[in-house]
Amino acid sequence: MMTNAIIPLVYGLLIGKSAQDYNSFFEKVLVQDNFQPESIMTDFETGTIKSVREMLPNVLHKGCLFHFSQAIWRQVQQKGLVTKYREDESFRLNVKKLIALAFVPVDEITTGFDLITNQFDDDADDLLDYFEKTWIGEPKRRGTGRKKPQFDHKLWNVHDRVLAAVPRSNNSK
Repeated sequence: MMTNAIIPLVYGLLIGKSAQDYNSFFEKVLVQDNFQPESIMTDFETGTIKSVREMLPNVLHKGCLFHFSQAIWRQVQQKGLVTKYREDESFRLNVKKLIALAFVPVDEITTGFDLITNQFDDDADDLLDYFEKTWIGEPKRRGTGRKKPQFDHKLWNVHDRVLAAVPRSNNSK
């Protein structure tokens, strides 16, 4: 009987965060009973992502929505915007709209981002620059299009997971 259930099979608690640390972990996991996962959900550590690409090239890799949201909240904190977030309802809603881009179809993310940025005040420019560089991709200097973001849209986007009614974070019940 097929269902849309996802059952976490492996959790890993590692001391280090390097790709080599994750490679060692995956080597140990993959030799267990010919373990061949169809998908993997991780946070957005660079070492994790690099290791998944190397060790599990044919596995669907998704980032955790909770960790995506957490990364944005940390930037709100680092940019000194916590008071504005608490006191300015419009700003708070706009930050939530950035997070909500994870639910938009992948091919509409950039358009959605462009629409949202026009709703922010100038004091949020540093936050928007971070979000654009990290999650969207900066505009190219010459011509049209954008550079690759630090994290590919397909990694952090959960639109397909919502449609399939499967978990969007690695702490889902």
